Amino acid sequence: MSVSNYKKPNIKTNFSNTPTWLYLLVAVALYSFGAVSFYSFITDFTTDPENEEVLAQLSEAFELLVPITMDFLPLLIVFIVVFLVLTLILAYVILWIMSKVAKQVTIFVSIFFPVLMIIIGVLMIGGGILMPEDQIGASMMGMFIAGFGVLLLAFVIWKFRVIARSGKFVEFSAQLVLDEKAVLAMPLILGLYSIVTGFFMIFGFLNIYSMFEVTNAMGETELSYPGLILAIIFEYFYLIVYLGVYYSLSAGVISYASDWYRGLDPDLGSAMKDVRQVFPVILKFAFAMASVKIIMQIFTGATRGQATRSRGRGNAGAAIGGLIFAALASIIISILGAIWMFLNYFTLVSIVQNKKGLSDSIKDSAKTTWGALVDVLVGETGFGLTTFIFAIVNSLLWLGVGFSLGFAATQELAYGLVFAVIFVFLGSLPYSVVTMPMKVAFRSFIYSYAKDSIEGFKKPNRLPAELRDEFKVLARKDFKRRGMRDPSEYF
Repeated sequence: MSVSNYKKPNIKTNFSNTPTWLYLLVAVALYSFGAVSFYSFITDFTTDPENEEVLAQLSEAFELLVPITMDFLPLLIVFIVVFLVLTLILAYVILWIMSKVAKQVTIFVSIFFPVLMIIIGVLMIGGGILMPEDQIGASMMGMFIAGFGVLLLAFVIWKFRVIARSGKFVEFSAQLVLDEKAVLAMPLILGLYSIVTGFFMIFGFLNIYSMFEVTNAMGETELSYPGLILAIIFEYFYLIVYLGVYYSLSAGVISYASDWYRGLDPDLGSAMKDVRQVFPVILKFAFAMASVKIIMQIFTGATRGQATRSRGRGNAGAAIGGLIFAALASIIISILGAIWMFLNYFTLVSIVQNKKGLSDSIKDSAKTTWGALVDVLVGETGFGLTTFIFAIVNSLLWLGVGFSLGFAATQELAYGLVFAVIFVFLGSLPYSVVTMPMKVAFRSFIYSYAKDSIEGFKKPNRLPAELRDEFKVLARKDFKRRGMRDPSEYF
């Protein structure tokens, strides 16, 4: 239901369809090779005389299991139905709780951990209670822990409004899922897609390994260089296809979240239109992210290989030098990867909301991330801690339900405990389903808030007035007053 008179801008786009055709070509190549590999594996396995005994044993086992399975089929059906009903009920309960008290939980956790660190540090300082065998070491460690806790607590007090706003965005994310059930299609479709694609990936890699397997000087089997190159290309194609699907589904959630944040009543048609308009740009983003990921994997693998070769050398100096080089290279790669992720924190959100090209969206993401740096860092930390706390609550709910059902059905404590463990494991799956679109929506809310803060909150939004803070305007004035240059101007 719409709660504002805001009119969503109708932005016209005219992007080239070349990325779409390239993406389809890559997808066809990936699944064709996977299908051929699967067919080749089945054919070779079933026609190999050495496997006749294994096939016979599998056939006998299947004939024995079918009657047993049929006997337990009614119980299995009842279990599935009960589990699905419980999933709907408990998922709704946990979402409802998060939509009401996530802000309070975020604030409590943000204060609790620094206070806990201070208490532990004081206990260690005052007599080495936690490390009685090393009084001096315990006191030094306690001073460090307590001091760090004091700094964290001071930061929490200083940025209390930012933390409260982060918690409110978690509530918004949960409320979005409650209001717009269509966003749950994202994790469900992605999960099914991952299973199917993973199936093709396994047989594709098995086929590559069987074709290019060689024996090295140490008598170990490994991939030849042509096989290694083919495996890298195959993984690269997989990353492109997977990220294309993931980003497209995420873009739909972003569309829902962006409209909902403005007080509109989002619908599937509007979300599909948004995704369709920028689909070529989304695919270009998938190509770019896949390229960076595969390059980082190649360099990381090379540095690990260098470290392994260095340890095998007889020259100690050369070995130490090789290990140092490998360590430095790994650090540099990690830093570059972190910078790239920083630059693209809001890129997908910017693509969907602004409907601009990839380069403009990356620039906008970099500027917005820098301007909202505190909100981004606090928000990510707060979202992670809050969802972790609610994951514990979710596990406790499923633990109680599983134990109650198991004990009620069998009157045995052992079976109650077994059911409790099984239900805790199964209950983590629906929790992952509901929190995945929440994370995407959460990022969309931070981006929308950051843009509003720059524009002076001219557009309607659902955020309470007391949690607004025009940090970007203040930051720019502060930079000018100090004679400093805003780093976002470099992008």
